[in-house]
Amino acid sequence: MISMIYDLKNKYGISIIEGENFKQAMYNGRLTDSQGQLREKIELCAKHYPGTDLLIGTYESDETSPGPFAYAVVIPLQK
Repeated sequence: MISMIYDLKNKYGISIIEGENFKQAMYNGRLTDSQGQLREKIELCAKHYPGTDLLIGTYESDETSPGPFAYAVVIPLQK
């Protein structure tokens, strides 16, 4: 996934910051999104906010959730 993120940084000429929660979810194998789903989320945001840097975070389950999950969330950063 890291190389895919690096490729998208170069393709769109932007910075893509990996938030701490996202890094932990990837490292611990809790990230629910596939590489293809993550790519789609990043590209959708990059196309709607051209030239804007992005932050990848997560939306995660809590104790009230029926099962554990951690979805990637891509957020455009204001300059």
